[in-house]
Amino acid sequence: MKFLSQSISVDGIESARLFKASVVVVCGWALIEAPLELGGSTNSTSLFAVVVSKVLICLIGAGAIANLRIACQVFAFVCGASVFAIAPALPLEYMRCFSIALFSTVECIAKAACVASFAIASFGGNSVGENMNVLNRTADD
Repeated sequence: MKFLSQSISVDGIESARLFKASVVVVCGWALIEAPLELGGSTNSTSLFAVVVSKVLICLIGAGAIANLRIACQVFAFVCGASVFAIAPALPLEYMRCFSIALFSTVECIAKAACVASFAIASFGGNSVGENMNVLNRTADD
């Protein structure tokens, strides 16, 4: 029985690491994609909107990496909502501009992987953040 509990805790650690890695990928890709979103626009309103959105997603991502349960949930929700917004438009994007569609496809796949890894990490426990905090061991472990 002890072997089974060790197996579950190892899976919890691996799924938490997978979620954190996907958060880093999503945040990194958001920063890489920022110049493309501006599209050469020098409009101060567009620049402000892009900068604020990237700062917010990176702050929420940093909170998710730091195991703040609400930040993990918000980050997964934002990624899920983004996938639902981007995915239906991908076929049209491929018809208009192949290179921009590739960027959107990578973004969609990264965010879908983040949502999936969050679901896997939170599936094993009774609450959403139970397995997310497996890395925070106590003296009793």
